[in-house]
Amino acid sequence: MVDEPCRHGVGRRGFLGLAAGAVAAPGLASVLGAAPAGAVTPAQSGGLRFAAVSDTHVNTTSPQSTTWLSLVYQSIARREPDLVLHCGDITDTGLADEYEQYGTVVPDALRGKIHYSPGNHETRWDPSAKEEFHGHFGPAPYSFDAGGVHFVGFDPTQVLQEPGHYGPAGLHWLDRDLRGVRPATPVVLFQHFPFGNEFYYVDDQPAVLDVIAGHNLRGIVAGHVHREDVTRFNGLTQVTLNAVLNGPTYYWAAKTTVAGVPVLDVRRVTVAADGTDTDAPFATIPLAGGGQGREQRPRYVHLSPVAGGKLPVEVRAQGTQVGVQPYPQAVFGGSSAGAWQPLAADKDRWTGTVDVSALAPGRQRLQVRVCGGNGSWWEEVALFTVPAKTGDPASRWQQQLPGSVQGGVSLADAHTGRVLAASTAGEVTALERGGHRAWRTQLGPVYRRPAVAGDLAFVPSADHRLYALDVHTGRRVWTFDAQAPVLSAPIVTTVDGRRQVVFSAGESLFAVGTDGRRRWSVPGRGFSSGQAASDGDRVFTSAADGYARAHDVRTGAELWAYRMVTGVEHRTALYSGWDTVVAVGGDVVIVATVSSALALDRSTGALRWSVAGSAMYAPALIIGTSVLLTTEWGVLTLADLTTGKQLWQTNLALRVFNAGVAISDGTAWVLTVDGKVIGVRLSDGARLGWLQQSLGYTFGRPVIDGKTLVVGDQNGVVHGISLP
Repeated sequence: MVDEPCRHGVGRRGFLGLAAGAVAAPGLASVLGAAPAGAVTPAQSGGLRFAAVSDTHVNTTSPQSTTWLSLVYQSIARREPDLVLHCGDITDTGLADEYEQYGTVVPDALRGKIHYSPGNHETRWDPSAKEEFHGHFGPAPYSFDAGGVHFVGFDPTQVLQEPGHYGPAGLHWLDRDLRGVRPATPVVLFQHFPFGNEFYYVDDQPAVLDVIAGHNLRGIVAGHVHREDVTRFNGLTQVTLNAVLNGPTYYWAAKTTVAGVPVLDVRRVTVAADGTDTDAPFATIPLAGGGQGREQRPRYVHLSPVAGGKLPVEVRAQGTQVGVQPYPQAVFGGSSAGAWQPLAADKDRWTGTVDVSALAPGRQRLQVRVCGGNGSWWEEVALFTVPAKTGDPASRWQQQLPGSVQGGVSLADAHTGRVLAASTAGEVTALERGGHRAWRTQLGPVYRRPAVAGDLAFVPSADHRLYALDVHTGRRVWTFDAQAPVLSAPIVTTVDGRRQVVFSAGESLFAVGTDGRRRWSVPGRGFSSGQAASDGDRVFTSAADGYARAHDVRTGAELWAYRMVTGVEHRTALYSGWDTVVAVGGDVVIVATVSSALALDRSTGALRWSVAGSAMYAPALIIGTSVLLTTEWGVLTLADLTTGKQLWQTNLALRVFNAGVAISDGTAWVLTVDGKVIGVRLSDGARLGWLQQSLGYTFGRPVIDGKTLVVGDQNGVVHGISLP
């Protein structure tokens, strides 16, 4: 086995052996001094000179977060750069006061020169749904030209989620932008998440690499990992930056020529407490020549059908080593050295057989890496199919929506099997059995699933509105302006014979009648992207201010509050129940944090019992006198609803986030982040059949109509899956 093929490095001068735009609308002006997104920055007469920073993590409760950043920015300003790249995690939580504090550190000399790409810390816990970032720094993606180099600032972050994702629209934008670049103009892309090597932070990075392969992209500058790394692959050089959070360090790049080859000479700069700085060689990015790893690109990769759990592989390529592995689909926004298997060489023909018996049935990917003798490589993926066994689910139909189906799907009519799917691009679609569209309508971005009651569907949108649609026609019946992004899933309750819709927007909780009129609202209670619950007398919520609460269902008056998490604002926001889907059963209400599930007395809010584990994201399901808890790490626990006593526990060893579980005929069908459907028997927790239903990540909650499970993925595909 090969643990990490191609990991011996290339020196700053060793690269010489390898070297034989569309512009977005200008960004908003801001007190933070962001460069307009479409700015064309002139280089000084001496050539292009710029700085790069990442992961500044400004935090209002940490003076150190601005002390080091201030040293860095003052040092950069003294060097008078043409521009500055910031690769994200500007703030620690994406809160408004953190942006304001960051703005106090930016020197006047750098205002209008800094170009930004957001990080996951700007978007995962952000109740503004990126409005804060866009208001200060403008839209992304975008591109600009400076000093003969085309720069692309990409935003692969996802609202409310951790990993990166380009999606079909992002891939199309990137391809179109790169096609507009003049021939021979080198391109440098900067973003928060790195690619390749052992990095799997962008869930659709193979598709991104396919787009890049056809263009003159020479360098990637990234952050996120808080450490330095230089990777030379697929015709480019990628550098990851140490975090300013770790110390007063930044990177200085200058366009120069070495042995007749234009390069970016990148140096690490460390700033002392007195403001003096020292620099040291870090990396060289060639801007011309053949490109790192291009000679190793396979002429073809052939995969024979899987038989007996074995996949025959043949690769035709020039290289010193070829390694293959099943794509680490289960790595969720993280890193993995992998389990690479070397192929046997016969001149330029490389062959071998890969054991794929442990993979789920369905479409899978093989990762292929062809190494050169100088530490560079080419990597790509090839598709193959693992055959199903008796008792496994089977894919039956698909329907494509624009954007991501992140919020999931809702059953609109149990008699006809009609479901509603809503996307982050704002499309709401009704699908009949078999996946055929009945209607579609366009609203604002949707990140959580609609609620359905009678003839109305209530759709939450990041455009600050809750929409009521006719489920039969898609006609907009009314719109309620919540004056903040609606990032929670609504519920419908019945009060004195009248229905009302309860949901969170910003830091407020709302109750709206089915006529679109406000019944009551509760401000200042903390952000929530989860879902409330009701027992008919009370509404139960959990929010980012650290509290679970009960409110009178008629008036919104607070009845009790239980503090789940303590600490400073940043810690509370990250670790409290901001994403909890509250459940009610018996005489308890089930809420959760990132560390435990809690059963509170629904009359008093007193703690009745708790179960350790990060069970906040996947909804808890009440099953008679029991509750099924699912952690983000794929641990399922069936517990007694009254005492919390464990009845059984199953560890799927796969990440499960917001998608969670749907139940049918005594089986819990678990949707994992990496696109699997896994059956678990409710009587004893035994695993049943499974399917790789998607190669895109899955966060949307599923529904079951008869024997068909319906779920959406981050690529915008709604899948109909037949259950055994």
